[in-house]
Amino acid sequence: MCDAAFAELLWTLVNILNQNELLEQVDTFPYLGSLITEDGKCTTEFRIRLNRGQAIGAPLLKIWKSHNIPISKKIRLMKALVRPVAKYGCESWTLRKNEETRLDAFEMKGLRRILMVSWTAKKTNEWVLNKAGVKRELLDTVKARKLAYWSHHEETRELPGERDNARDNARCTQARWATHGLDGQHQDVDRTLRGKVNQNDRGQG
Repeated sequence: MCDAAFAELLWTLVNILNQNELLEQVDTFPYLGSLITEDGKCTTEFRIRLNRGQAIGAPLLKIWKSHNIPISKKIRLMKALVRPVAKYGCESWTLRKNEETRLDAFEMKGLRRILMVSWTAKKTNEWVLNKAGVKRELLDTVKARKLAYWSHHEETRELPGERDNARDNARCTQARWATHGLDGQHQDVDRTLRGKVNQNDRGQG
């Protein structure tokens, strides 16, 4: 089934009523800074994120052009001000070849702005990276954040009954320790009593 047919089917099936009143259905809906679309894909959100990152970098053009600021500090400013806006919500992105290529292009465009190297200068991306003294890292950072998010999600997820089983095991362990402690106390009392009896017998003899 093609995407258009699936979207049309989804649209016809989802009808939400509130007190017998049909709620309005929309194509897109912003939620917590991210854009949710009816097809459930992140293509639109991905494009918006990169555009917002470029928009944040536009007012910093005077800083990029400044010769009094080292390139290393400019790159640190870009990582602190521009990239967080572009990476917001990247844990839920579905990265395909097209998205990975656009992420690399976004990263290289930012470095070229800092170095004031235009696309018509016929400088390769490797030359730009060597000039800036950095390596490609934006795509790897996004993948690492996705992996860290899902790893944390899997670690914190509990299957039904696991919590009850853990509690039962803890109770059994505590009961065994308590029984062991009581047995030790009983043994000490028995030794003490036997010792007193033996002393009394020797005294009487």
